[in-house]
Amino acid sequence: MALHIEDVHLLVLAVGLLVGHAVHKHTGAAVGDGAKGDLVGAIGAAAAVITVRFLLPYAGGSAQAGPDSRTAGHALASHQVSAVRAT
Repeated sequence: MALHIEDVHLLVLAVGLLVGHAVHKHTGAAVGDGAKGDLVGAIGAAAAVITVRFLLPYAGGSAQAGPDSRTAGHALASHQVSAVRAT
């Protein structure tokens, strides 16, 4: 089984990993004496960069649902609420 990753997604992943690596090295150098860097901070920074880079193209809301985007057989919420009797 082969997994195909688009070039853009691979680039986003690489940028996130590079940022995580830079954060890990920077936090280790800030402490000094050959200490290890903040691994949790590096993973968090990489995850944040990857998340933002994936969500950034969709921030404009260009992918809007049309009026017929709901699945067949499901009533609108307003029809469901109006069918309930008040007690």
